[in-house]
Amino acid sequence: MTRTALVIGGTGPTGPLLIRGLEARGYRVAMLNRGSHPLPELDDVELVKADPHFADTLAAGVGDRSFDLVLATYGRLRVMPEILRGRTERLITVGGTAFADLDGRPADETAPRYRNKIVDKIVATERTLLDAHEASWFSLSHFRYPNLWGPRQLAPREWSVVRRILDGRTRIPVADGGLTLESKAFVENAAHAVLLAVDLPTESAGQIYNVADEQTPTDAARVRDIAAAMGTEVELLNLPREATGPASFWGVGRDLSFSREGRPPRTTHKLLDVGKMTRQLGYRDVVPYREAVRRTVEYYVANPLPRGGRDEQQLGDPFDYRAEDAYAAALEEFVATASAIPFEGVDYVHQYEHPKRAAETEKVQA
Repeated sequence: MTRTALVIGGTGPTGPLLIRGLEARGYRVAMLNRGSHPLPELDDVELVKADPHFADTLAAGVGDRSFDLVLATYGRLRVMPEILRGRTERLITVGGTAFADLDGRPADETAPRYRNKIVDKIVATERTLLDAHEASWFSLSHFRYPNLWGPRQLAPREWSVVRRILDGRTRIPVADGGLTLESKAFVENAAHAVLLAVDLPTESAGQIYNVADEQTPTDAARVRDIAAAMGTEVELLNLPREATGPASFWGVGRDLSFSREGRPPRTTHKLLDVGKMTRQLGYRDVVPYREAVRRTVEYYVANPLPRGGRDEQQLGDPFDYRAEDAYAAALEEFVATASAIPFEGVDYVHQYEHPKRAAETEKVQA
């Protein structure tokens, strides 16, 4: 008998990858979403048009159908257990991370979260899902996505770099030297992580997993690698956090409230520990970092975001090149002014002796 799966969502960055992955595993897939973002490549997949954000509309969409597996990547997860109880034996869900600052330490699944209304709801939702699992309503596995990168993002931060290079810009703004480390997941790697739970239902039952790539480059490295994939080189416009200005786009998705609070985005590291997923599910990146950069660049060069369109507005980057040039001029003036200040300097002396002849060693020992 053919197994059936319902994918709630399906048209986001990892949705098509998950649907095709389920089909490759022998599932007949139906997709439930509002139909707002149709994808021609999914025209062959059954579409159930329903809003998964509300219990009544989700219940109407599911109807009296049952599925061997439900995979929810979209909608309001906390309303799903009651609707799906008795409709599936297996539920795999995708949510977010939002861990508190751990002073550079990677956050594992037990690390504290930020405290605000949005994150409190994320935590409460996870508890609701786990309670349903513990009550044996279904077997649950939950995955915490970080910021994703790669093709078909809603607000692709990589576009901020790609567009500047396409526009002939030779200096790319970064904050604090571009030294911030942020765990992210390339879309194919994220989908692979979720599909591992499909393959390993026993091992993943009742578990929550962080998702992230194995390699985490700095912002500066991402800039240089994107430029290299586009066949060019760029310099960094290195702005201090106190005057981040044109480099503020790096905070989108990373610092949830900086623009609302009228301050520069934080430049502290945001690292995820994916050891649990590696140990229990055998996770490894299926697309290495540099290959992922190449695929990302090729996609956005071939599918550029419309200048000033809705997608760029969601990205929040004004691409204000006149202001960037003014910041660059101010930075150069500051460097020139600072360089003229008398400063005794640092005279570095290595802490260990480096004798050039054996006699010198003997003399020191004596």
